[in-house]
Amino acid sequence: MSDEFITIATTSTPTEASLIRNQLEAEGIRVYLSDEEAVGMAWYLGNALGGIKVQVASEDADRAFELLDEHDPVTISEEDWKTVEGFENGWDEDEAPEDDAQDSVGESAAERDLDQEVDRAFKAAILGILFVPIQVYSFLLLLSILFSGQTLTPPQQKKVKIGFLLNTFLLVFVIVLLARI
Repeated sequence: MSDEFITIATTSTPTEASLIRNQLEAEGIRVYLSDEEAVGMAWYLGNALGGIKVQVASEDADRAFELLDEHDPVTISEEDWKTVEGFENGWDEDEAPEDDAQDSVGESAAERDLDQEVDRAFKAAILGILFVPIQVYSFLLLLSILFSGQTLTPPQQKKVKIGFLLNTFLLVFVIVLLARI
C-alpha cells in the first residue's frame, strides 16, 4: 500500500464527509478525512481550511471515483419543499391546533413567567443579605407577585414566604441601625 493519498472529494460538513466515507468503506476502500475535527469544532474556518478532504490511497482512487460517480447527488429545490403538505403552517390543516390548545400554551408561558419572577425575587432576597439595595428590589418584586392575582404553587409560596421573611428581617435591621445613628 502506498503512502500517497489522493483527495477524491471535498465537503463542507462532517456529516457529508462521513456519508462518503461510509459509502467507500462499505466497498472495502480505506478512507482518511483530513481537517474533519477542525471543521467540526470551528465550522467558521471550513472555507479557510478548504473544507473536509476525503482522501484515499492512490491505488484506490480510480475505484473510489467510480463509486462516487455511480450515485447522483440529490438536489432539493425550493419547489420540492413547497409541495410538502402543511409546509406553510408547519402542520396539515386537519392537524391545526385548536384555540383551546393555544390558550393552554399561553397559560404555560404565563406560569413559566411567574415561576421565573418568583425565582428572581427569592434570589434577590438572598443576595440582599450582602447588598441591602437589592433587598428593596426583592421586596417590590414580591409585592408585585402577591398583588398580581395569580395563584402560586406550593414551592412558589414557600419561596415567597422565605423572601418576605428575609426582607422584613433585614429591612427592620437596617431601620434600627439607621435610627441609632
